[in-house]
Amino acid sequence: METGKAYIVRKNIFNFKVGQILTLKRCGYQAYYGEYNYVFTDTENTSICIVLRDDVDDDMKIYHHLDEYFEKETYINERKYRK
Repeated sequence: METGKAYIVRKNIFNFKVGQILTLKRCGYQAYYGEYNYVFTDTENTSICIVLRDDVDDDMKIYHHLDEYFEKETYINERKYRK
């Protein structure tokens, strides 16, 4: 996943609903805590933080299959770069 890109939710996950459009603002890994951190914004510009821990099996299943949950939204992403 790329920061600054918009994504459509393909499967319900956390509090996200299918069809919801989110923009990934930041992502990173905190080695000390073993956490993958993601900050999204929705269409109302509300920040939503997600933490996936590498010692939790369910979190790692999600992390390794993020493409099943999020699809890059090409129309919105292309429109950003045309301006």
